[in-house]
Amino acid sequence: MKMSYRGPFLLLFATGRQLRTLLDEEMAESPLSPDEFAVTSVLLLEQPVRPTELARLTGLRPTTLSNYLRRFEAVGVVSRRRDPEDGRARLVELTPEGKERTEACFPGFASAIGSFQKALAESGVPELDVVETLESVSRALDLALEKVEAEKAAAEKVRPARRRA
Repeated sequence: MKMSYRGPFLLLFATGRQLRTLLDEEMAESPLSPDEFAVTSVLLLEQPVRPTELARLTGLRPTTLSNYLRRFEAVGVVSRRRDPEDGRARLVELTPEGKERTEACFPGFASAIGSFQKALAESGVPELDVVETLESVSRALDLALEKVEAEKAAAEKVRPARRRA
């Protein structure tokens, strides 16, 4: 039996893979991978920023982002410093090397965007419609994640503590 309908999750998965392939192709000569560029480009726009906010903006899990930041710090792409508003918190920002590497990715990224925009125009799909739809999907996924996390936290509270023998 052939599929007559691809559900939203399969479509999101497939489009994510297509985007990854397009970015990998267009950014092959860039000094950062598309995933690394996603983190550093948000940093370039938002710095200095707390890691928790950076994780939210990029959609990365905090542990995954932490791995990126550790690697970036080791090679001189980012630096961390105490947040002057809260000495317990840290702020992350690009170093001059990190800014240079990020900016060196712009041509490949712009080429990927251009290819996508051209394909949208050829198919008669307004870019603004795509952006609005994706924003709605992102908000719905955020809400779903919040509910799942709240339910998980509530279940943890009611679960009886294990007794040690």
